[in-house]
Amino acid sequence: MINLENVASVYSGIDGQCCCGCSGKHTYASAHQKWGSKNRGYKVENDQVNDRTVKMVVNKIEKAIAAGGKPYKHNPEELVSITVGKRLYIAYMKH
Repeated sequence: MINLENVASVYSGIDGQCCCGCSGKHTYASAHQKWGSKNRGYKVENDQVNDRTVKMVVNKIEKAIAAGGKPYKHNPEELVSITVGKRLYIAYMKH
């Protein structure tokens, strides 16, 4: 469902809180680190890059949707997000 090659970054945080990173964590795919730096306007540091974490969050999103969960926002060209329990998961696409 989600093309992992298009996922620039993911977010995992507490549902109902802002997504700035104070209640969760943004993680970037290594293939899009340079693009992410340009897109957000400041450098994506190496400690913010983890392909395994990106894949794990995408898998959690897909599993929740397959189990009947309704994505909060589903626009595969922009992002896909879903709440599982008290966690919010977001996959941001390179656009």
